[in-house]
Amino acid sequence: MLIYTLRRILIMIPILFMVSIVVFALALAMPGDALSGQIDPANTSPEYIEEMREELGLNDPIHIQYARWATDLLQWDFGRSYTHQMDVTSLIGARLPNTILLSVMSLIITYVLAFFMGRYAGRNPYTKGDYTIQGVNYLMLAIPSFVAALFAIFIFSFQLGLFPATGSGVSGNEPGTIAYWLSRLHHTFLPALVLGMLVTASYTQFLRNDIIESSQKDYVRTARAKGTKENDIYNKHILRNSIIPIVTLFGFDIASIIGGAVIIETIFTYQGIGELLISSINNRDSAVTMAVFLMLAVATLIGNLLADLLYGVIDPRIRVE
Repeated sequence: MLIYTLRRILIMIPILFMVSIVVFALALAMPGDALSGQIDPANTSPEYIEEMREELGLNDPIHIQYARWATDLLQWDFGRSYTHQMDVTSLIGARLPNTILLSVMSLIITYVLAFFMGRYAGRNPYTKGDYTIQGVNYLMLAIPSFVAALFAIFIFSFQLGLFPATGSGVSGNEPGTIAYWLSRLHHTFLPALVLGMLVTASYTQFLRNDIIESSQKDYVRTARAKGTKENDIYNKHILRNSIIPIVTLFGFDIASIIGGAVIIETIFTYQGIGELLISSINNRDSAVTMAVFLMLAVATLIGNLLADLLYGVIDPRIRVE
Protein backbone atom coordinates (compact mmCIF):
# COMPACT_ATOMS: atom_id res chain seq x y z
CA MET A 1 0.00 0.00 0.00
CA LEU A 2 2.90 2.33 0.76
CA ILE A 3 4.44 1.76 -2.68
CA TYR A 4 1.07 2.38 -4.32
CA THR A 5 0.65 5.64 -2.39
CA LEU A 6 4.12 6.88 -3.34
CA ARG A 7 3.49 5.97 -6.97
CA ARG A 8 0.27 7.98 -7.00
CA ILE A 9 2.02 10.97 -5.44
CA LEU A 10 4.73 10.85 -8.12
CA ILE A 11 2.06 10.71 -10.85
CA MET A 12 0.56 13.91 -9.41
CA ILE A 13 3.75 15.88 -10.20
CA PRO A 14 3.43 15.94 -14.03
CA ILE A 15 -0.32 16.48 -13.70
CA LEU A 16 0.29 19.54 -11.54
CA PHE A 17 2.84 20.78 -14.07
CA MET A 18 0.29 20.57 -16.89
CA VAL A 19 -2.39 22.17 -14.74
CA SER A 20 -0.06 25.06 -13.90
CA ILE A 21 0.48 25.71 -17.63
CA VAL A 22 -3.28 25.79 -18.23
CA VAL A 23 -3.86 28.10 -15.25
CA PHE A 24 -1.10 30.46 -16.39
CA ALA A 25 -2.49 30.51 -19.94
CA LEU A 26 -5.99 31.30 -18.69
CA ALA A 27 -4.61 34.14 -16.57
CA LEU A 28 -2.91 35.62 -19.62
CA ALA A 29 -6.19 35.39 -21.53
CA MET A 30 -7.97 37.52 -18.93
CA PRO A 31 -8.56 41.17 -19.88
CA GLY A 32 -5.90 43.36 -18.32
CA ASP A 33 -2.78 42.17 -16.50
CA ALA A 34 -0.85 42.65 -13.26
CA LEU A 35 -0.28 46.30 -14.15
CA SER A 36 -4.00 47.12 -14.12
CA GLY A 37 -4.21 47.71 -10.39
CA GLN A 38 -0.71 49.06 -9.80
CA ILE A 39 -0.59 51.97 -12.19
CA ASP A 40 -0.59 55.45 -10.72
CA PRO A 41 -3.92 57.09 -11.74
CA ALA A 42 -2.20 60.47 -11.77
CA ASN A 43 0.31 59.34 -14.38
CA THR A 44 -1.09 57.56 -17.43
CA SER A 45 1.52 58.60 -19.96
CA PRO A 46 2.63 55.89 -22.42
CA GLU A 47 6.23 56.26 -21.26
CA TYR A 48 5.29 55.62 -17.62
CA ILE A 49 3.12 52.61 -18.53
CA GLU A 50 5.88 51.12 -20.67
CA GLU A 51 8.41 51.66 -17.89
CA MET A 52 6.15 49.91 -15.37
CA ARG A 53 5.53 46.98 -17.71
CA GLU A 54 9.26 46.58 -18.17
CA GLU A 55 9.83 46.76 -14.41
CA LEU A 56 7.20 44.09 -13.72
CA GLY A 57 8.58 41.84 -16.46
CA LEU A 58 5.34 41.91 -18.46
CA ASN A 59 7.24 42.50 -21.68
CA ASP A 60 9.30 39.32 -21.25
CA PRO A 61 8.53 36.27 -23.41
CA ILE A 62 5.69 34.09 -22.11
CA HIS A 63 7.94 31.14 -21.26
CA ILE A 64 10.16 33.39 -19.14
CA GLN A 65 7.14 34.81 -17.32
CA TYR A 66 5.90 31.27 -16.65
CA ALA A 67 9.32 30.11 -15.43
CA ARG A 68 9.53 33.08 -13.05
CA TRP A 69 6.01 32.40 -11.73
CA ALA A 70 6.65 28.65 -11.34
CA THR A 71 9.93 29.31 -9.52
CA ASP A 72 8.13 31.58 -7.08
CA LEU A 73 5.50 28.87 -6.54
CA LEU A 74 8.17 26.36 -5.56
CA GLN A 75 9.33 28.88 -2.96
CA TRP A 76 5.73 29.21 -1.70
CA ASP A 77 5.45 32.71 -3.14
CA PHE A 78 2.14 33.21 -4.97
CA GLY A 79 2.73 36.88 -5.65
CA ARG A 80 0.97 39.93 -4.29
CA SER A 81 -2.66 40.95 -4.56
CA TYR A 82 -2.90 44.55 -5.72
CA THR A 83 -6.61 44.64 -4.83
CA HIS A 84 -6.08 43.73 -1.17
CA GLN A 85 -2.51 45.10 -0.99
CA MET A 86 -1.11 41.99 0.68
CA ASP A 87 0.66 38.73 -0.18
CA VAL A 88 -1.57 36.13 -1.82
CA THR A 89 -0.35 33.48 0.63
CA SER A 90 -1.50 35.55 3.61
CA LEU A 91 -4.77 36.43 1.88
CA ILE A 92 -5.65 32.82 1.10
CA GLY A 93 -4.51 31.77 4.57
CA ALA A 94 -6.99 34.21 6.09
CA ARG A 95 -9.89 32.99 3.92
CA LEU A 96 -9.11 29.25 3.78
CA PRO A 97 -10.31 28.36 7.32
CA ASN A 98 -13.79 29.66 6.48
CA THR A 99 -14.00 27.55 3.33
CA ILE A 100 -12.65 24.49 5.14
CA LEU A 101 -15.29 24.88 7.85
CA LEU A 102 -18.01 25.30 5.23
CA SER A 103 -16.77 22.27 3.25
CA VAL A 104 -16.48 20.01 6.30
CA MET A 105 -19.97 20.91 7.54
CA SER A 106 -21.49 20.41 4.08
CA LEU A 107 -19.75 17.03 3.70
CA ILE A 108 -21.05 15.91 7.10
CA ILE A 109 -24.57 16.98 6.15
CA THR A 110 -24.26 15.27 2.77
CA TYR A 111 -23.09 11.88 4.01
CA VAL A 112 -25.29 11.73 7.09
CA LEU A 113 -28.48 12.60 5.20
CA ALA A 114 -27.58 10.45 2.18
CA PHE A 115 -26.77 7.46 4.41
CA PHE A 116 -29.98 7.50 6.41
CA MET A 117 -32.33 8.45 3.57
CA GLY A 118 -30.68 6.10 1.07
CA ARG A 119 -30.67 3.24 3.59
CA TYR A 120 -34.35 3.77 4.44
CA ALA A 121 -35.43 4.10 0.80
CA GLY A 122 -33.39 1.04 -0.19
CA ARG A 123 -34.83 -1.14 2.56
CA ASN A 124 -38.38 0.09 1.97
CA PRO A 125 -38.65 0.53 -1.81
CA TYR A 126 -41.88 1.64 -3.48
CA THR A 127 -43.45 2.83 -0.23
CA LYS A 128 -44.79 6.28 0.63
CA GLY A 129 -41.57 7.11 2.48
CA ASP A 130 -39.49 6.03 -0.52
CA TYR A 131 -41.57 8.11 -2.93
CA THR A 132 -41.34 11.12 -0.61
CA ILE A 133 -37.55 10.87 -0.47
CA GLN A 134 -37.34 10.48 -4.24
CA GLY A 135 -39.57 13.51 -4.74
CA VAL A 136 -37.38 15.66 -2.51
CA ASN A 137 -34.26 14.37 -4.27
CA TYR A 138 -35.55 15.17 -7.74
CA LEU A 139 -36.58 18.62 -6.53
CA MET A 140 -33.11 19.31 -5.15
CA LEU A 141 -31.49 18.04 -8.35
CA ALA A 142 -33.67 20.35 -10.45
CA ILE A 143 -33.12 23.52 -8.41
CA PRO A 144 -29.96 25.51 -9.28
CA SER A 145 -27.70 26.24 -6.34
CA PHE A 146 -28.19 30.01 -6.47
CA VAL A 147 -31.99 29.59 -6.46
CA ALA A 148 -31.80 27.21 -3.48
CA ALA A 149 -29.57 29.70 -1.66
CA LEU A 150 -32.02 32.57 -2.24
CA PHE A 151 -34.95 30.47 -1.04
CA ALA A 152 -32.99 29.41 2.05
CA ILE A 153 -32.16 33.03 2.88
CA PHE A 154 -35.76 34.11 2.40
CA ILE A 155 -37.25 31.31 4.52
CA PHE A 156 -34.70 30.67 7.26
CA SER A 157 -33.29 34.20 7.58
CA PHE A 158 -36.03 36.67 6.67
CA GLN A 159 -39.16 34.72 7.56
CA LEU A 160 -38.07 32.53 10.47
CA GLY A 161 -35.01 34.48 11.61
CA LEU A 162 -33.14 31.29 12.52
CA PHE A 163 -29.87 32.00 10.74
CA PRO A 164 -28.01 35.12 9.55
CA ALA A 165 -28.25 35.83 5.84
CA THR A 166 -24.69 37.10 5.36
CA GLY A 167 -21.26 37.03 6.90
CA SER A 168 -19.03 34.33 8.38
CA GLY A 169 -19.12 35.33 12.05
CA VAL A 170 -19.89 38.10 14.49
CA SER A 171 -16.97 40.49 14.90
CA GLY A 172 -15.85 41.30 18.42
CA ASN A 173 -15.71 37.72 19.71
CA GLU A 174 -12.27 36.71 20.87
CA PRO A 175 -10.90 33.89 18.66
CA GLY A 176 -10.83 30.51 20.35
CA THR A 177 -13.66 31.20 22.78
CA ILE A 178 -16.92 29.26 22.84
CA ALA A 179 -18.86 32.34 21.75
CA TYR A 180 -16.52 32.74 18.78
CA TRP A 181 -17.01 29.16 17.53
CA LEU A 182 -20.74 29.22 18.16
CA SER A 183 -20.96 32.39 16.06
CA ARG A 184 -18.88 30.78 13.29
CA LEU A 185 -21.04 27.64 13.25
CA HIS A 186 -24.23 29.70 13.33
CA HIS A 187 -23.18 31.70 10.27
CA THR A 188 -21.86 28.63 8.43
CA PHE A 189 -24.75 26.22 8.94
CA LEU A 190 -27.21 27.69 6.41
CA PRO A 191 -24.78 27.91 3.45
CA ALA A 192 -23.44 24.46 4.41
CA LEU A 193 -26.99 23.08 4.44
CA VAL A 194 -27.70 24.45 0.96
CA LEU A 195 -24.37 23.21 -0.37
CA GLY A 196 -24.76 19.79 1.24
CA MET A 197 -28.39 19.20 0.27
CA LEU A 198 -27.65 19.69 -3.42
CA VAL A 199 -25.08 16.87 -3.34
CA THR A 200 -27.16 14.71 -0.99
CA ALA A 201 -29.88 14.15 -3.58
CA SER A 202 -27.67 12.28 -6.06
CA TYR A 203 -25.96 10.24 -3.33
CA THR A 204 -29.27 9.20 -1.81
CA GLN A 205 -30.58 7.94 -5.15
CA PHE A 206 -27.31 6.18 -5.85
CA LEU A 207 -27.30 4.38 -2.49
CA ARG A 208 -31.01 3.49 -2.72
CA ASN A 209 -30.68 1.93 -6.15
CA ASP A 210 -27.55 0.01 -5.21
CA ILE A 211 -29.17 -1.41 -2.06
CA ILE A 212 -32.22 -2.56 -4.05
CA GLU A 213 -29.99 -4.18 -6.67
CA SER A 214 -27.72 -5.84 -4.09
CA SER A 215 -30.69 -7.26 -2.17
CA GLN A 216 -31.50 -9.45 -5.21
CA LYS A 217 -28.03 -10.99 -5.56
CA ASP A 218 -27.20 -14.62 -4.88
CA TYR A 219 -25.11 -14.08 -1.75
CA VAL A 220 -28.05 -12.27 -0.11
CA ARG A 221 -30.44 -15.11 -0.99
CA THR A 222 -27.93 -17.54 0.46
CA ALA A 223 -27.69 -15.53 3.68
CA ARG A 224 -31.48 -15.48 4.00
CA ALA A 225 -31.65 -19.24 3.35
CA LYS A 226 -29.20 -19.81 6.21
CA GLY A 227 -31.50 -17.91 8.55
CA THR A 228 -29.39 -14.78 8.94
CA LYS A 229 -31.27 -11.90 10.53
CA GLU A 230 -32.55 -9.30 8.09
CA ASN A 231 -30.77 -6.47 9.92
CA ASP A 232 -27.47 -8.33 9.70
CA ILE A 233 -27.99 -8.95 5.99
CA TYR A 234 -28.51 -5.26 5.29
CA ASN A 235 -25.89 -3.92 7.68
CA LYS A 236 -23.06 -6.43 7.20
CA HIS A 237 -23.53 -7.49 3.59
CA ILE A 238 -25.66 -5.19 1.47
CA LEU A 239 -24.88 -1.80 3.04
CA ARG A 240 -21.15 -2.44 3.29
CA ASN A 241 -20.90 -3.28 -0.41
CA SER A 242 -23.22 -0.43 -1.43
CA ILE A 243 -21.09 2.18 0.33
CA ILE A 244 -17.96 1.26 -1.64
CA PRO A 245 -19.00 2.96 -4.93
CA ILE A 246 -19.88 6.14 -3.01
CA VAL A 247 -16.31 6.34 -1.75
CA THR A 248 -15.28 6.69 -5.40
CA LEU A 249 -17.05 10.04 -5.45
CA PHE A 250 -15.37 11.26 -2.26
CA GLY A 251 -12.35 12.52 -4.15
CA PHE A 252 -14.51 14.61 -6.42
CA ASP A 253 -16.49 15.88 -3.42
CA ILE A 254 -13.59 17.92 -2.11
CA ALA A 255 -13.20 19.86 -5.34
CA SER A 256 -16.93 19.98 -6.13
CA ILE A 257 -17.77 21.29 -2.66
CA ILE A 258 -15.14 24.02 -2.94
CA GLY A 259 -16.25 24.74 -6.51
CA GLY A 260 -19.89 24.87 -5.47
CA ALA A 261 -18.93 27.14 -2.61
CA VAL A 262 -17.94 29.77 -5.16
CA ILE A 263 -21.61 30.52 -5.85
CA ILE A 264 -22.85 29.89 -2.31
CA GLU A 265 -20.18 32.04 -0.68
CA THR A 266 -20.88 34.86 -3.10
CA ILE A 267 -24.63 34.84 -2.41
CA PHE A 268 -24.17 34.61 1.36
CA THR A 269 -21.20 37.06 1.23
CA TYR A 270 -19.33 34.38 3.17
CA GLN A 271 -15.66 35.38 3.45
CA GLY A 272 -14.11 32.28 1.93
CA ILE A 273 -12.06 31.16 -1.06
CA GLY A 274 -15.07 31.08 -3.40
CA GLU A 275 -16.03 34.68 -2.71
CA LEU A 276 -12.36 35.66 -3.04
CA LEU A 277 -12.15 33.97 -6.46
CA ILE A 278 -15.18 35.82 -7.85
CA SER A 279 -14.00 39.20 -6.58
CA SER A 280 -10.49 38.56 -7.92
CA ILE A 281 -11.80 37.71 -11.38
CA ASN A 282 -13.95 40.84 -11.39
CA ASN A 283 -10.99 42.98 -10.30
CA ARG A 284 -8.57 41.28 -12.74
CA ASP A 285 -6.39 40.26 -9.80
CA SER A 286 -4.50 37.59 -11.74
CA ALA A 287 -2.14 36.52 -8.93
CA VAL A 288 -5.03 35.56 -6.64
CA THR A 289 -7.01 33.96 -9.46
CA MET A 290 -4.12 31.69 -10.49
CA ALA A 291 -3.41 30.70 -6.88
CA VAL A 292 -7.03 29.74 -6.17
CA PHE A 293 -7.41 27.75 -9.40
CA LEU A 294 -4.18 25.89 -8.66
CA MET A 295 -5.40 25.17 -5.14
CA LEU A 296 -8.62 23.65 -6.53
CA ALA A 297 -6.57 21.38 -8.78
CA VAL A 298 -4.42 20.23 -5.86
CA ALA A 299 -7.57 19.59 -3.80
CA THR A 300 -8.96 17.39 -6.59
CA LEU A 301 -5.79 15.33 -6.83
CA ILE A 302 -5.53 14.88 -3.06
CA GLY A 303 -9.20 13.94 -2.88
CA ASN A 304 -8.78 11.25 -5.53
CA LEU A 305 -5.77 9.88 -3.66
CA LEU A 306 -7.75 9.72 -0.41
CA ALA A 307 -10.61 7.95 -2.21
CA ASP A 308 -8.25 5.26 -3.50
CA LEU A 309 -6.76 4.76 -0.04
CA LEU A 310 -10.20 4.48 1.55
CA TYR A 311 -11.02 1.57 -0.74
CA GLY A 312 -8.66 -0.63 1.22
CA VAL A 313 -10.16 0.49 4.53
CA ILE A 314 -13.73 -0.33 3.54
CA ASP A 315 -13.09 -3.51 1.55
CA PRO A 316 -9.85 -5.47 2.18
CA ARG A 317 -10.42 -7.41 -1.08
CA ILE A 318 -9.37 -4.42 -3.15
CA ARG A 319 -6.32 -3.39 -1.19
CA VAL A 320 -3.33 -2.66 -3.35
CA GLU A 321 -0.15 -4.25 -2.09
